[in-house]
Amino acid sequence: MSSPSLTAYFILGLLLIGAFAALVVGMRRHRLRIAQGLVEQPAAEESALLFGRSFNANTFVHRALLTERLWKRPAAGLAHTLLLGGAVVAILGHALFALSFVGVEVYSGWIGTVLMRWGRELAGLAMLLGVVFFLVRRLSGLERLIKGGERKGFLAMEVLLLVTVIAGFVAEGFRLATLPDSSSGEFIGNMLAAGLGGLGAEAVTRGEMLMWWGHGLLGVAFISLIAYTPLSHMLLGPANSALVRKRPGIQLAPIDFDSEDEELRLGASRIVDLSQKSLLDLSACVGCGRCQEACPAAQTGKALSPKTVMLACADYLAQGKIDDAQMIDDIGAEAIFDCTTCAACVEECPVSNSPAEIVLEMRRHLVMDRSEMPDSLAMVNRNLESRGHPFAGTAANPDDWKKGLDVPLFEAGETEYLLWLGCAVTYEERAQEVARAMVRILEAAGVSYGILGEARCTGDPAKMGGNEIQFVEMAQDNIEAFRERKIQKVITMCAHCYNSFDRYYPELGADWVTIPHAMLIEELIGQGRLQVERDEAELITFHDPCYLARHNDIVEEPRTVVSAVGKLIEMPRNKKEAMCCGAGGCNYWSTNKPGTPRISDVRTREAIDTGAAKIATSCSFCLLMLTSSATRDGPERKVFDIAELVADSLGEKHGSGKPAEVLPADA
Repeated sequence: MSSPSLTAYFILGLLLIGAFAALVVGMRRHRLRIAQGLVEQPAAEESALLFGRSFNANTFVHRALLTERLWKRPAAGLAHTLLLGGAVVAILGHALFALSFVGVEVYSGWIGTVLMRWGRELAGLAMLLGVVFFLVRRLSGLERLIKGGERKGFLAMEVLLLVTVIAGFVAEGFRLATLPDSSSGEFIGNMLAAGLGGLGAEAVTRGEMLMWWGHGLLGVAFISLIAYTPLSHMLLGPANSALVRKRPGIQLAPIDFDSEDEELRLGASRIVDLSQKSLLDLSACVGCGRCQEACPAAQTGKALSPKTVMLACADYLAQGKIDDAQMIDDIGAEAIFDCTTCAACVEECPVSNSPAEIVLEMRRHLVMDRSEMPDSLAMVNRNLESRGHPFAGTAANPDDWKKGLDVPLFEAGETEYLLWLGCAVTYEERAQEVARAMVRILEAAGVSYGILGEARCTGDPAKMGGNEIQFVEMAQDNIEAFRERKIQKVITMCAHCYNSFDRYYPELGADWVTIPHAMLIEELIGQGRLQVERDEAELITFHDPCYLARHNDIVEEPRTVVSAVGKLIEMPRNKKEAMCCGAGGCNYWSTNKPGTPRISDVRTREAIDTGAAKIATSCSFCLLMLTSSATRDGPERKVFDIAELVADSLGEKHGSGKPAEVLPADA
C-alpha cells in the first residue's frame, strides 16, 4: 500500500512555512497596535524588557506554564491542560516523524512505542476531550461568557480544531488499515481501521491520501488563523504574564506635572492615552468573564463590568480608533466611578490583565480633565482641599480619640515608631477605638512610639478618586513633615494608608519603612512581647482588606493574630479571593444605586453565615463599612479590628516592658 510521497510532504512543509509566516505577520500586527500606547517608565531597580516591563519569571511559570489561575475552576483547568499538553505531545510526534526521511525508524523501539504510538494517541484523545469541553460550554450559553459581550471567533476556531483532531484519527485509521498487523498503542486508529478494512485496498489507499491531506490542510488553516482570532491569547497571554509587575495589585503610573517634554495627559479617554502594557491587556483578553464574576460592583448590580470595559476598549483598538475620545463616553462615567479599586479583577484574570488600571486612568481623566464626577466625590475633593481630610459633617475633633490617654508626641532622634492615625481613625468615632486599642498594645509591649501633633491624611481618597494633583500635593506635604521629624518607621492602622505610604510615596521621595499594625502585632506576639489569653470557644471570622491581601500579599499575619485570641473560622471567600467591603475608590462616601444590594451588606452576610460571633478585620474603612451593615442584623457589636481583639485579650503579663526589637527593613 502507498503512503504520502516525499513530494506531498514537501508541499505540506511549504504550506506549514506559509502558515507560520501568517502567524508571525499577525502577531506583528498586534505588536504594532500595542506600540501605539504610552511607554512606561520601568521601576528604578528593574531593566525594561518590553513595554517598559521587566521579565517576571514567577508569574510566567505559574500563570503561563502551570496555568494556576485556570485551575481555580478545576474543569476548565483540566480542559486547558488536556488541550495544551496534548498539542505539545502531538507537535513533538509530528516533528519527529521528519526523521523517517533520513532513514530513522521512528515507529520502532521505545520512542516508537511510547511517543509515536501511545503518546500521540493519548495526546489526540486529550485534545479531543479538551476541545469538546470548550465547545459544549460555549454552546450551553454559560452566562459569564455571554453577559457583557463576546469575543467573536472562538466558536469557529474550536470547531476547526475539533474537525482537525477527528481528521487526524480518521487518517490514522486509514493508515493502519493498510498495514498487515495492527499497531499496539494506536487503539483509536485500530478501532477505526477495523471498520475500514471492508472497503477494499484501492478505496483504503485513496481514503488514506484524502484524509492525510485533509488533516494537514486543516492544521495549516488553524495555524494561519491563530493571530487573527481570539486564540491569539495562546501567545499574548503568556507574554502578558511574563510582563506582570513583581508587586501585586493595582499600580497607577505617576504623572509628571513638571514635565515640559510633551503634552501633559491627565488620565485616559482614548486608546492612545493608555500604556502599551494596557494595550497588551486588551489584546490578550478573551472575554471569559471571570473578572466580571469577581467584581463586587458587577455582582451587586452596579453599572461597572470589567469585562465590558475590556471588550469595548479592545474593539476600539482593533478598529484603529486610537484617537477617538468617544470610548470613555461609551463606557460611561457611572461605571467608571463604581470601581472600588479592590483588584479582584486583577487577581482573577488568567492572562494577567489589569482592567482596574484602565478604569482608573479613565477616572483620572474625568476628574482632572473634564471635572466630571459624582456629587459625593466632588464633596470629598472639596474637603481634601479645604480641610485636609475627606469627611464632611463629622462632629469629631482631631484629639477626641485620645481623651483620657497619655499619648506621646513623636520626638526626632528619640522615638522609634510614628503611630500614623489617618483620616478615618481621627474623624470617625467607631474607628477611633482602634487607635485607643493600639495605644494599649504599644504600651503593653514597651514599644517606643509617638504621634504627630496634627491631623493628616495620606491622600489615598484623592489618588483612588482620580485626583492625582491633590494626592501629590498632600503627599509632598507629608513627606516634608516626616523629613523634618526624621521619621524612619511608621505604623499604620488603615490598609489604604499603608498602600499609599509603601507603594506611591517612594515615587515622590519618601524613604521610611511602613508597617501595617497587623504585621507589627503579629511580630510582637511572636517575640513574646505581648501575652494574650486565647479563648478557644470564641469563634472569629476574618475579613481580608483588599489593600492588604490582593494589593500587598498580606494574608497570614492577621490570621495569626486572630488565632492567638480565638478560633478562626474562614468565610467561603477569603484571603486573596475575599470580597471587597465596598469602601475603596472613594465609594465609602458614595450613594448606593437604588434597587441593588450594598456590597458591604453582601460581605457582612457571608461573615455572619459562618456562625462566628465576631467579625475581625485590619482596616479602618473595612471596619466602618462592615459595622454599618452589621447593625442591620441587631444592635450587638459584631465587627472588630484585630487591635481591639488583642487589647481585650491582654493578660496580666505583657512582656518585659523594654522597647521592641527593630523590625527588618522588609517587614
